[in-house]
Amino acid sequence: MSRARLTRRLAISLAAALAGAMTVVGLSACAPLARIPAAGLPESLSARVQQGRLDIEAHRLVVRIENDGDESVTVERLELESPTLAPGMVRDEPFEVAPGDALQVRMPLSASNCGDGEVTPEPEATILLDVATPTGRASGELIADDPHGTLARVANSDCLAESVERVAAIEMPEHLRTTGSGAEQRAFIDVEVVPAASGDGSFVIDRVYGTTLLNAEGGVDWPLDAEVAAGSAPVTITLPVRPARCDAHAIADDKRGTILPFEIRTGDGREGRLDRSSGDTLKAELYAYYGERCGLQ
Repeated sequence: MSRARLTRRLAISLAAALAGAMTVVGLSACAPLARIPAAGLPESLSARVQQGRLDIEAHRLVVRIENDGDESVTVERLELESPTLAPGMVRDEPFEVAPGDALQVRMPLSASNCGDGEVTPEPEATILLDVATPTGRASGELIADDPHGTLARVANSDCLAESVERVAAIEMPEHLRTTGSGAEQRAFIDVEVVPAASGDGSFVIDRVYGTTLLNAEGGVDWPLDAEVAAGSAPVTITLPVRPARCDAHAIADDKRGTILPFEIRTGDGREGRLDRSSGDTLKAELYAYYGERCGLQ
């Protein structure tokens, strides 16, 4: 159940302008997506924000526009506003949403607004629309549904990364280090942690989680409890890796198996997972190691 509210941008359709002034009344309606009937905007429109796995890695947001009315709607301009995101998320390329249909628009995420460290902005998305319908043009706004808490997760991830980067850089190596061959081959990811030259911040890497492709040699995850402080000396964290399973399909279908999630707590109170991706060379070498150790080559 979503709650309608009056739009903060006056919008009058061409048909309404010819007919005369309109009185706008806030309405409540049950629907699968949150909606606001706005002056001039078709009440059939609703919006949702979400991300797929590949969208997370590409740092983009999916805006889903649904039209459950009887007429096509052409969205001529779409802008997303959120207290947790910097301005600038705009799409000017028109797209049409047919009756009873929906369309997903992928937009590069703007920088997150991390607040002052004490007050966290509300993770809400307002979708500003300029649309054309068979009866004319209209403008208005919708409050987007966020069923999976996508905006809060994006903000937490970005702000955690910002806090971590003030203390130290966590860098994946260019190459995989290996010993032996065949089923006896062993491999190590040497992660470099390079603290900032000055400052008083710190964080703790509690663990690195295993992935669908890679686990720790002695288990699944890598428990670390490694504290890092700005101004300290660089350190190398060595992660002995093994295949999570020996299955050729695991490589063929892989999307995030070479992205390592670091569980981190920062001195300024943030915590969560910070992903570190393997570069092209490291990824290729991890795939090769997986194949050799599993006898898939």
